[in-house]
Amino acid sequence: MVSFNLADYETVEERIKRFYSDHPDGRIITENETLPEYRTEKIWVMKALVFESGEDLERACPKATGYAFEIDGKGGMANQSSALENCETSAIGRALANANYSGNKRTSREEMEKVQRFEKAEKA
Repeated sequence: MVSFNLADYETVEERIKRFYSDHPDGRIITENETLPEYRTEKIWVMKALVFESGEDLERACPKATGYAFEIDGKGGMANQSSALENCETSAIGRALANANYSGNKRTSREEMEKVQRFEKAEKA
């Protein structure tokens, strides 16, 4: 089992605030990429796109993208009722990391919480 301190990781919310502080006209757009066959397996897939300005959005020129997936009811309380929302947050965090908004560690705190949930589930 890997040992880590969650306090060492920046939250997605912190990344979002920094991004909009640097790019007040920026945009973060999310898209549900979940295919019908994924839903039969209770899987969600989200894509996030980061644009530094409205002009970049109009030109369809994102600074970065990020993907994430979650499974309904797996890996903690958030996925019991909000797996789609949790998935969207993860995709945003990855896209912001790809746009160089990763704080002191590339992985977000939410992603490391997911690792922690899976480790606990394996022990159970």
